[in-house]
Amino acid sequence: MTLRELVWMAEGRMRHDWNIAAASMALLANINRDPKKSQAFGPLDFHPMAERKDAKVGIEVLKSVFVDRRQAS
Repeated sequence: MTLRELVWMAEGRMRHDWNIAAASMALLANINRDPKKSQAFGPLDFHPMAERKDAKVGIEVLKSVFVDRRQAS
C-alpha cells in the first residue's frame, strides 16, 4: 500500500471512532438535559471533525468590517 492509502485508512478509522463517540456523547447529554431549558443535542455538536454548514458570515462581510472599516449589515 502507498503512504496515501495508509493515511486515508487512518483518517477513515479516526472519523469512524469519532462518529461512535459523538453519538454516545449526544445520547448522554440528552439523557441528562432539562427539556424545558435546552434543545436536544445532536452528534454533530460533539464531533470535532465534522464540517459545519452553519457559517453565517462570508468573507466579504469580514473584509468590509476589518479592511474597509464599515459597519456590518
